[in-house]
Amino acid sequence: MEDSAMDMESMGPLRPQTFLFGCELKADKEFQFKVDDEENEHQLSLRTVTLGAGAKDELHIVEAEALDYEGNPTKVVLASLKMSVQPTVSLGGFEITPPVVLRLKCGSGPVYVSGQHLVALEEEPESDEEDDDTKIVNASTKRPASGGGPKTPQKKPKLAEDDEDDDEDDDDDE
Repeated sequence: MEDSAMDMESMGPLRPQTFLFGCELKADKEFQFKVDDEENEHQLSLRTVTLGAGAKDELHIVEAEALDYEGNPTKVVLASLKMSVQPTVSLGGFEITPPVVLRLKCGSGPVYVSGQHLVALEEEPESDEEDDDTKIVNASTKRPASGGGPKTPQKKPKLAEDDEDDDEDDDDDE
């Protein structure tokens, strides 16, 4: 039990990374978003679905296929677009956990899907060399924080005293 507690303590905090995501969908072309990295958490945050300039004025239905909370595949319609009626849809950060398949279920396209690929990376270094660098960085980071602490409270009382003096001066003017 102590070993597992030590493992949890040795894990660094998660550091979120955001990467730009985009793909083009056509009638015969689906997009598969897979991640082979099992060490970090990944999310696909979809923002917009937009018809391309060459899209016909026909109904375009964009579908996403992913796994539900039980691990079963499920399909949902993300957008129904038509050039003359609604050429773009804002999804506002619709998040899906990979693997995800995006396809154009109806229409010829092109349809562009954009968003962000979110990755939660551990801050724990992987090699001994990085370990040494991290220790040096952490030590230098701690020094200014502890040195800056006593200086801040000293300045605040001086400001408070100055404010009191200013108040007295204001009273004299009235």
